[in-house]
Amino acid sequence: MATSTETTHRYPRPAAEVLSALVDERYLRARLAALGGPGAELVEHAPSPDGGARVVLRQGIPGDRLPSFVRSLVPGDLVIERTERWEPTASGAGATIDAKVPGTPGSIDCSVRLADSGDGCVATVTLVAKVPVPFVGGKVEKVIVDQVGRLLAAEHAFTVDWLTSGAR
Repeated sequence: MATSTETTHRYPRPAAEVLSALVDERYLRARLAALGGPGAELVEHAPSPDGGARVVLRQGIPGDRLPSFVRSLVPGDLVIERTERWEPTASGAGATIDAKVPGTPGSIDCSVRLADSGDGCVATVTLVAKVPVPFVGGKVEKVIVDQVGRLLAAEHAFTVDWLTSGAR
């Protein structure tokens, strides 16, 4: 079983500029410091010549912010290891994102498509959470989708601020 969702976010800059920020090491470190939670770390940053990058992030969600049935499965803080592969495309940019919680059977697969639109761009994010655990897997998937949705919304707001504040 899997639980999926799709969301869109609008950015006030063209896709190429948003991509440039999303793969910038200073931006990634600042975003992790602001939103990464306990133990947040930029594990790997490998830019590619075409303007894309492979990025590995470690993020944490405090255990006290998780529902009790999730805390019974994963005691302590929840650690998420996230690998992002970004590349420019003819219409903007795209990414595949894989996330795992070490020591658990769950996974998160995500794709992001940035497409120029007017004077900015639109990001379409498709997320699929899979937790193959009998009886509670579907409930855990819904929590994952909810938590990742909140994180993506916070990251979007951070990115818009980064793009418009001149923090670059």
